[in-house]
Amino acid sequence: MNRRPSRRGLRANVVAAFAAGALMISLILAFSTYFSARHYLIAQRERNALQQAYIDAALVKERLRTNGVNVAEVLAEIAQPSRTTVFVHKDGQWYSSDLTTQVHDATSDVASSVRAGDVALTWTDTGDRPNIVVGIPLEGVGADYYEVTYAKELSETLDTMGYALAISAAVTTIAGGVLGWYAARRVLRPLRQVALAAARISAGELDTRVEATDDPDLATLTGSFNTMVDTVVERLDHDARFAADVSHELRTPVATLTTSLGVLQGDKHLSPSSATAVDLMAGELERFRGALEDLIALGRLDAGVRESEWEVLRVADLVTATLADNGIDDVVIEVPDDLEIYGDRLQLHRALANLVRNAQTHGGGLTSVRAIARRGDAEIHVADSGPGVPVESREHIFDRFSRMGARGATTGSGLGLSIVERTAQLHDGSVWCRDADPSGADFVLSLPLAPTARTASGREVT
Repeated sequence: MNRRPSRRGLRANVVAAFAAGALMISLILAFSTYFSARHYLIAQRERNALQQAYIDAALVKERLRTNGVNVAEVLAEIAQPSRTTVFVHKDGQWYSSDLTTQVHDATSDVASSVRAGDVALTWTDTGDRPNIVVGIPLEGVGADYYEVTYAKELSETLDTMGYALAISAAVTTIAGGVLGWYAARRVLRPLRQVALAAARISAGELDTRVEATDDPDLATLTGSFNTMVDTVVERLDHDARFAADVSHELRTPVATLTTSLGVLQGDKHLSPSSATAVDLMAGELERFRGALEDLIALGRLDAGVRESEWEVLRVADLVTATLADNGIDDVVIEVPDDLEIYGDRLQLHRALANLVRNAQTHGGGLTSVRAIARRGDAEIHVADSGPGVPVESREHIFDRFSRMGARGATTGSGLGLSIVERTAQLHDGSVWCRDADPSGADFVLSLPLAPTARTASGREVT
């Protein structure tokens, strides 16, 4: 029988994140401290052993220069440091200050280097004792000097330090979990307030849904938000002029929700995982706001609502203003100064801006904006550097909520190009897509040239 996956709430995730973070940091610090201290202690011990060996070797060498002196007598005369054994190899014979230590085990790793005339240092392990072996050739007396220093206390020190650091890491991890639990309590309080705020604006009209979550701490928020959107959809079905209602019902609540999330984002006590969750919510809210604005605009267009008085517009001014509003100043612009059209400035500005943003976001970047007069129309060409749009997709790319094509899936509302098409239709124009030269897509917005003596309703103007 399949087991149901366990549901872990946001509080548990926050606690786990804090504990994992504390564990990771403590382990990094523990390993860094241990290996740094180990390196320092070993290097210090090697320096001390080498220094002591040089001093002792010099004494042995000086005594061996005296005629008739026996090596064993020399070793007996030297005041050896504690936990140290001395070996001397002379005339094929080995002499030792400690008969319990095997010569081969202690000196085999450095003997060849010493016989070659080099000073050598190495670590050996005899039984359960780590040793530092220093070999020094005694030039002039035909002997080699070896000094073995037992370093068991160093190994014990490192072991003790390792145990202490491990305990510290465990304590730090527990402390991180406790801190995460406390932080989670603080984080969930404002999130619950956001859920209540979403429930209060559920009478608004929205066009999106928040994906259901298994997180019990976020289920209230997502449920309230989806309830609000469901109510909106029901009203849209019965409202022929839904754009004005959407604008009235949703702009203020969305601003309130945005402000609420802004307060959360400014909370310095949020844990990293909670801050990430709030940022994701803010991003989704921003996407929703953009989709809402597109729906409002499309609804106004469908209802034939004018956003400004129709007037004669210079295409060059329209293009310049649109690019400036989008912060674009590095593309090719070829627009005749005398090319004029007649229409709603705000609607045409938004349509051109949608084409520009489409090229920037989904077309690999805007490359040029050109305009020409052709058979009584002004054709505005917006070209990008993307992969282009397949022929089979060009017919549907202007459909509402269309998000597919050569550019792949997008994160937009899928209404931008629909707004362009509807705007063109209301101005007795059209829009289409074709291949750009040498590559990319070229979106063409065709609008009638400005008449010399008529309004949109056919009356003459002066």
